[in-house]
Amino acid sequence: MFIIRDGYATVWSVEDKGNFVKGRISTSEKDKDGKYINSNWFAIFVGKAKEPALALSTKDRIKIISGKINNTTIGEGEDRKSFVNVVIFDFENLSNSQIDSQMDDLPF
Repeated sequence: MFIIRDGYATVWSVEDKGNFVKGRISTSEKDKDGKYINSNWFAIFVGKAKEPALALSTKDRIKIISGKINNTTIGEGEDRKSFVNVVIFDFENLSNSQIDSQMDDLPF
């Protein structure tokens, strides 16, 4: 498990699953040459993040205030599969006005 504090992401999809909201997000970082490296993640919004996640739309940008990355393994032997998930406990939906005024500070 790896704890996330104050990470930025772009939302691509959200789906209500009852006790949690399942989603897809992406993050970016610059390499040493200034080119962006993108990563795509399965995300689960739980706790305080569950209800606000239902209002998210494609291409919304969020600041993950509290979350974790974990590796889930299912199956046995040759059928064993591993999945990396981001669990988001709390986030802030960044409005267009916030993004416009802070664009140079965002890592994506």
